[in-house]
Parts: sequence; structure tokens; C-alpha cells
Amino acid sequence: MIELKDIVARMRRLNILLFSSMAGLCVIGVMFVYSACSIRENPEIQIQYMRHAETALFGLLLYLGVACTNYRKVIKWSWLFYLFCLILLIMVPFFGRKIMGARRWIFGVQPSELAKLAMIMMLAWIYGSERKFKGFVYILVSAFVVGLPTLLILVQPDLGTALVMVPTTFAMMFAANIAPRWIWSFFIIGVLAASAVLGMIYAAERIEMPPERQKRLREATCLQPHQIRRLEAFLFPEKDLYGSGYNRHQSEIAVGSGGLHGKGYLRGEQYMLGYLPPSVASNDFIFAVLAEESGFIGSLTVLLLFLTLLVPGLWVAHCCKDNQGRILCVGVMTLIFSHMFINIAMTIGLMPITGLPLPFISYGRTFLLTVMLALGLVQSVSVHGRVAVRSF
Repeated sequence: MIELKDIVARMRRLNILLFSSMAGLCVIGVMFVYSACSIRENPEIQIQYMRHAETALFGLLLYLGVACTNYRKVIKWSWLFYLFCLILLIMVPFFGRKIMGARRWIFGVQPSELAKLAMIMMLAWIYGSERKFKGFVYILVSAFVVGLPTLLILVQPDLGTALVMVPTTFAMMFAANIAPRWIWSFFIIGVLAASAVLGMIYAAERIEMPPERQKRLREATCLQPHQIRRLEAFLFPEKDLYGSGYNRHQSEIAVGSGGLHGKGYLRGEQYMLGYLPPSVASNDFIFAVLAEESGFIGSLTVLLLFLTLLVPGLWVAHCCKDNQGRILCVGVMTLIFSHMFINIAMTIGLMPITGLPLPFISYGRTFLLTVMLALGLVQSVSVHGRVAVRSF
């Protein structure tokens, strides 16, 4: 049985900078979820900030509990968590709740968010094990572990959640030094494929050709109509300002109008006047609300908090004495960075809209619990990973 002095000793080995940055981002999240929802007439929307705060407090308990637990024991059972997530994903199309045209929730939980962490844990377990496979075998195993839940996520449909696992998997393979030639080959293939898709959409819109050929070009992208419209809004921002490009256009206005110091807390005009829809102001486009009210200084503060979260996380990976902990940290940090980068980039018009939340700040209870649980594992590596495996 663990004694109190052992728990205190482990708490002292927590990475304080990592914890402080996470706590600061959660507080900012509660503040701006409240700001985005405070003027809404719907009581369910008005109390979202309270739910966000309650979820953060519950996540903090999970965070500390996981941090005190040896991550090696947790990763050992990652296959069970992975299987649980697969079962939930399989159930979603049949029993899930449909919201805004997508069926992603079941029993009040969004399984695709949990599946991200399950995939990271499984890959860390496989890559960090003592078994030494050939490079191509690792490729096949990775494709199966990541591909199976990804296909189930695409069925919902949720392309953004599926795509975010691509850089995460590549980063973990790079950290494990697995088949570097294959990694770069797939990276080049991915870039070429993305360029081809964008090229076909651009050609279908800009080059004069028969309507039937334009239709065939769009169908050749293998994307859903709403996904094609989002890419068209990215390539041609002025094309549909009151349709598929509306949210992005209003978001850019909100960010740009914030100036250096912002308009002041609870004084954002884009969401107050309803130009930035309430359905996205507190989640996907929360950064636009933050940037309008706090300006460049507030936005920079948030970016610095993310930096002081990512750098200590990678430092924990560097100091870890075993492969599993190191690879796990790299996976978690890459996932958080990917969400942060894509969300902010789409808010300011540098990337297509994908619907990915901003970690700790966007409203979304399942995602918030997932990232806090993931950071709890990173803290566990900080506490237990400095000592070699044989000591446990």
C-alpha cells in the first residue's frame, strides 16, 4: 500500500512548468467560454462555462491520479483501453447521437477523442517493447493500429480528427527511429496527394471545362461535398462569404479587429452581435473570441503558455530512461501541438476549416478530459521515468 510520504515524494517530482501551463490554459478556457456564451438566451449554452470548469476539476483529479501511477503499468494495459474505444466507435453509427449532421456522440461521450489517446498508448507500447521487428513490419502494425479506428472515425464523418493522427504517428515513429526511409516516403506521398486534391478542386473552379468534367474532378478527390466546399472556401475566400466561408470570414474580422490590446473582456462585438455563430464561438472558433477581446497581447500570451507546455513535455521525453515513456511523451505533445496549430491557423485563414478544438480552451468535455489524462501520463513519465525499469 502506498504511504502518504511516497505520494508527497512523487508530487515533488512533478514538472511544475508543465502543470502551471496546463492550469493557466484551463482558466483562460473557462473565462472565454463564459464570454462566448454569456449573452445567449439558451440556458444550456449559458452554463457551458460551468461545465467546462467542472470537467477541468474532474480532469485535474484524473491528472494527479495518473501522475502518481507508474506509466509502465498503464501502458501495459493499453490494448484493453484501445479495444474499449473500438467498441464505442463501432456503436456510434448505430446508437450515437446526431448533431449538426454528424453522428459522433454516444452516452454523452465522443469516442473519437478517447481513441486518439488509445492509439498513442498502443503505439508507445508496441514501439517501446523489447521485440525487434523489421521496419516494414512496424509499418504494417502501425497501419492496422491507427487505420482501424481512423476508418471508423471517418464514417461519422470526422476528417479533422482522423487527419490529426497522421503527424502524431509519424512523430512517434521518428522518435522510435523506425524505418526512417519509409517515414519520408509516406510523407512525400502524403504531400503529393494533398497537392493533387487541392489542384483538382482549383482546376474544377478556375479552369473552363464542361460541367460534367468538373463534377468528375470533384468526385475524384473522394471527399464529401461539405469537405469540398470547405476547401473551396480556403482556396477562394471571396467565393461564398455567406455560405461555406461565412464562419471563417467572421473569424478573421474578429481577430483583426482586436488590435494590440483588444476590445476588453466581455466586449467582443462579433459574437455579441451574432456574426460569429454561437454554435462555434465557444469551441472551434474560441480563439477568435479571445483575440478580439484580448488583442495581440492576449493571443501571444496564450501561444507562450502553449510553448511552456510543449517544451517541458519534450524535455520529460528527453530525460526518460526507457523507450515507452519517451515515445509516449512525443506522441502526446505532437497531438496537442497539431490541435493548437490547426485550430489557430484555420481561425486566421491559413488552413481550411477542420473543426478541431483548441486544447484546454475550447468547450468540449471529452476532449478536455482526454488531453488532461494524456498530460497526466506525461507527468507520470516525469515522476517515474527518470529511474530505469529494473528499479520497479
